[in-house]
Amino acid sequence: MGSNIMIYVVATLLACLAAFAYERRREWRWLMALAAVPLLVVAAMRWNVGTDFYRTYLPEYRALEQVRGARTPPRKVKIFSYLAKRNLFGRTPKKVCNQFKKVLHRSEPAYRLLMEGALWSGLGFRAVIAICALISTACVFCAIFRFSRWPTLATFLYVATGNYFLSLNIMRQYVAIGIGLLAVAFVTDRKPWKFLLYVAIATAFHYSAVLLLPLYALSRTELNPRRGIVVIGVALALSFVSAPAVLGALRMIESEYAKYFSSRLASDGFEWLFFAINCSFLAIGAWYWRGAVAGNRLFAVWYGMTVLGTVALAFSNTIPLMKRVNYYYAAPQFLMLPEIVLAEGNRRRRWALTAMVVVAFIAETAVSVYLLNKNGALPYRWKSAGW
Repeated sequence: MGSNIMIYVVATLLACLAAFAYERRREWRWLMALAAVPLLVVAAMRWNVGTDFYRTYLPEYRALEQVRGARTPPRKVKIFSYLAKRNLFGRTPKKVCNQFKKVLHRSEPAYRLLMEGALWSGLGFRAVIAICALISTACVFCAIFRFSRWPTLATFLYVATGNYFLSLNIMRQYVAIGIGLLAVAFVTDRKPWKFLLYVAIATAFHYSAVLLLPLYALSRTELNPRRGIVVIGVALALSFVSAPAVLGALRMIESEYAKYFSSRLASDGFEWLFFAINCSFLAIGAWYWRGAVAGNRLFAVWYGMTVLGTVALAFSNTIPLMKRVNYYYAAPQFLMLPEIVLAEGNRRRRWALTAMVVVAFIAETAVSVYLLNKNGALPYRWKSAGW
């Protein structure tokens, strides 16, 4: 897998070099688009990269082909046979296909339209991958160059914090997350209708994007470090009694989410790693609070989002999939950290802090991606091999 990870290393270095060049010559605005190209190309050309690729996205698209009258029967569709042999979603290719036809009927409208367009045009599933990569990457780099005072470090951290690898896995949800990154500006500017429009677009790609709606409360209620500690403490106290009430409410409204309480996802336990990461960001953000807030008008909102993400994780021991909620709220962390570093007034300490951040996240990426292969980013593939 060594040569495979070098694809990501080279793409990250090229993106950072373009961002660095932009910092030196800001009149060369074309460098902003150039910075996005290496990571976009790697994301758009991939095939069978990401753990959700063959469990969610590809079989759903193949099910759409069957609905639209594909000549190849389900038993001869490679992905259906692959899943059936492992008894995933059904014991026969036909049952797997039928299961994903049901999933298809629940697809979000924008994503369904994207799949229909790819099928109608003859471009196939690669077009779906490429367009999702284009939207999410465009949103991320738009946020970096609009909101960050240090685009080079923010670009590096987009990859090193795992956000880029997450986008390769949960591509549909990360489109919604990317749109959410841009919507945050309307929270600070107190433009509710624009905020709601962006959330609506995000929800059209992934229904869970409605979780962005509570963020608008941060336009009037600042979750500073002291308030954040209190809110997280209360959430931890309530988490032990919340599961029965939440499950009862979901069953009353007949939500699809209720099924996760009886699935293997309910046994994941408390998300200690994500909780610890969030708390680390909150602690260092609290230390540099005044300087970071003075330096960037969005920092207080990003900090408040991290508080809300930590609140969600506080319930992870009793309510499944809370880390998926945290993905929305923790996304701006690669934008937060450069502002925290810049808030250090002493030049030597600032560069020492920068070096610590870079080394720490290189080590974190080496462990999570290279050794543990989280999100299924390795091995990198671009050939379809008949899938």
